[in-house]
Amino acid sequence: MAGRLNQWHALAFCLAQAIHADSFATTAATFLLETSAPEGFDSLTEPQQLLVDLYYGGRQIGAAPITVDPTHIQFDEPEQLLPLLPELLDRETVIAALADPLPRNSQYLCRSSWQRKCGYLVPEQVAVIYDENRYRLDLFFSAKLLPQEAAISDPYLPASTSEFSIVQNLSGAWSGVESNLGENSHNATLNGNTIISFGESALHAQWSAATAQHNQISALHWSRDYRGRAYSIGLLQPQGGWHYFGNHSSLYGLEMRSSQLSRTDIKYRQGSPLEINMPVRGRVEIYRDQRLIHTEMLEAGNRLLNTSTLPHGSYEIEVRTFDEMGRSLHSHSEFFTKDSLLPAPGEWSWNFYAGQPAHNYSNYQTLPERYQDVLAQGSIARRLSGNLGFFASAASTREQQLYEIGARWIGGFFEVSPSIVTNKDGRSGHRVQALLKTPFATLSAIDTRLDDAADFDQTKGLQLLPLGYSQRSLALQSNLLGGQLSLRLRERDSGYRLLPGEQVDKLDNASKLTSLSFKRNFLQSAKWLGSATFSHHKADGQQYTGLEIELQRRAKHWQHSANLHSERSNHSDHEQRLLLESRWHDRDLWAAEFEQQITAEKRTHGRYLESNSHLAGHFGYLNSTLSFNNVNHSKAFNYLGGFSTNLIVAENTFAWGGERALESAVVIEIDGSDQQNFEVLVDGNRRGYAKGGDRSVINLPAFQSYDLSLRPLDNGFFDYREQSKTFTLYPGNVNSTTYQIEQQLLILGRLTDMGEGLPNTRLFIGEHSTTTDRYGVFQLGINTNKKSLLTQALTWDHCQVPINILSSGDSWLNLGSIEQSKANCHIETTAGLTSAQH
Repeated sequence: MAGRLNQWHALAFCLAQAIHADSFATTAATFLLETSAPEGFDSLTEPQQLLVDLYYGGRQIGAAPITVDPTHIQFDEPEQLLPLLPELLDRETVIAALADPLPRNSQYLCRSSWQRKCGYLVPEQVAVIYDENRYRLDLFFSAKLLPQEAAISDPYLPASTSEFSIVQNLSGAWSGVESNLGENSHNATLNGNTIISFGESALHAQWSAATAQHNQISALHWSRDYRGRAYSIGLLQPQGGWHYFGNHSSLYGLEMRSSQLSRTDIKYRQGSPLEINMPVRGRVEIYRDQRLIHTEMLEAGNRLLNTSTLPHGSYEIEVRTFDEMGRSLHSHSEFFTKDSLLPAPGEWSWNFYAGQPAHNYSNYQTLPERYQDVLAQGSIARRLSGNLGFFASAASTREQQLYEIGARWIGGFFEVSPSIVTNKDGRSGHRVQALLKTPFATLSAIDTRLDDAADFDQTKGLQLLPLGYSQRSLALQSNLLGGQLSLRLRERDSGYRLLPGEQVDKLDNASKLTSLSFKRNFLQSAKWLGSATFSHHKADGQQYTGLEIELQRRAKHWQHSANLHSERSNHSDHEQRLLLESRWHDRDLWAAEFEQQITAEKRTHGRYLESNSHLAGHFGYLNSTLSFNNVNHSKAFNYLGGFSTNLIVAENTFAWGGERALESAVVIEIDGSDQQNFEVLVDGNRRGYAKGGDRSVINLPAFQSYDLSLRPLDNGFFDYREQSKTFTLYPGNVNSTTYQIEQQLLILGRLTDMGEGLPNTRLFIGEHSTTTDRYGVFQLGINTNKKSLLTQALTWDHCQVPINILSSGDSWLNLGSIEQSKANCHIETTAGLTSAQH
């Protein structure tokens, strides 16, 4: 009632004051002022000094004192924030902005999972979101104030983990024929590649000894390739350069170039940059044609995406970003290009070499003979935009100069690579390679032409350009009626060289060739594959029409195939042939890899039989091919093959072997487990095997870092510390590692008392012990053999029994049930005496 009386009194007072207008206006003004904080609550609107937790990108970066009022916050010591803030491009601007009062923006707090457009801001300079309940302050910066964060922090390969080492690869090849049509022949060559390594630098020597020519050294130089720069001096084969025309000759001189070999971001550098601004830590997703092709978690800031796993080509992508709770932040589309033939974005690719050119071979000298000339050549290349790049190259001798320029453009459906060349004598040439992709077919074309030389005299010095030639090629690939249709047209007026990527077949000598083929599978299952191919060829007026039916059956170790081919032509009889092939691969049967292939062919006018064997094992690889041919009563027997092995020298290490002919290696020494085989895993993939009690060589490609681990191949149990070691290898590097591995014997059994299992009981066999489970079952691995085990006893508490084997295998023993009542037990009495219970 008192409240109602007060309301009526206030209304009467207002009506009385309405008689006097000026007095009413004064009262109204007084009423508006009275809407501030009620009496006694004035402290809530006054500025307050607090210590808040400071966050950036969703992560706490420290604490800071601030002054807060109902609408703004202000940092008390903005200069003291510098060590806490992320890297910024303009720190003065940021500090000046932080010194001013900033809106609290508490309305942007995320208060539920379904709320959108919350938890982040995209300011012009600096903004905050203040959470007064948790005393938390989130910072946000403009994208223009943040530097670009690379997707790969260090794009270069780490320093070598090897010091002084020597890798000597020895490989050989032999070939011979015995025929009733002519003289028998035999040729053999022994090749050596010697690398003496000093970390990232090495001395290289390549030499050969052959029956057909004099012993020869083809390369002898010092080189260093580290952090994207390479240098070589001596007798070398230049490795860099952007050019399609010109002779490639060995050189007595030096080379300097940019290098991708000592970089870890090669696949990443092939794509155009994708930059994302993340206001908070979150997730990015990349879609192509509505398919997710890449996703990763990113910290806050301007981030470059790692495009190493994105497919090659040029296409439109959609980039979507989300915060850690899955709320959508941003979405946009852009055009992306990834191409291995384009230079890396934002960097120059270059090379330069100079010296005396050398003949590629010499029959009478150990070192290649030199031209009486001097050669200097260099090239540069750069990507001008995401999908456009260019290159320029120049070469000069005493009397010749050569200039070449080219470009590459790649679009969503079309790509083209033109280049032109000219020299001082007026010779010129061009090369255009194009590719068109449509939903129905892929069309590729190459047109290249080089004018003839007026005078091609090798005695005057090295010729920068080869003989003239003209070649054109057009290829069409299409999926049609469930099969693959292929059309190839080619024309050339010189057989001196082939176009890049051309296939070699029996029609390749033709100057004009038209080839049409259609292939379709008629049977496809887990073990069977059947296909039929129809083809028609026209080569310089001669026509060939053929039908080929092939049937394959695959199993774990065996693969069989049958091929029936029928062909007609306008210049010879109808020809048919049946080819049967069987291949056997050991797979996981042996530590070494062995493959055997037998091929038999019956033709209209003859028959053919071939055996091909391949063995790659602890000491190297060996392959051999034997073939017998009988055509129109003409017989020939061919034998050919090759081998490879390595001699490795490093600090306190000498080893022999290796399955592959590669430039670096890891030597694994296993102490214990004599003659047991262990599979060597490099980055999770098999790269060879090692033997217990021996040193084993695992050859690996240079310019890479590897994680190496072991896995037992033989049946049994082994005691060793599971470890993974990381190595960084450059040419000639050798790292060594030692494993202590002992083969174990697994003991199984069950401890019982009156038929009931004894749980949680400690058992001992010598120094080895284990505990039974709740059913009395136990298992124990010991490093011993069966013979020494039988001399020991199984003990527990105050009991023991002799070892009695119920059943066994190569690496395990089953003791069966061991009854405590039948054991020899010593029971302590209360008088301190001991009695025996049997």
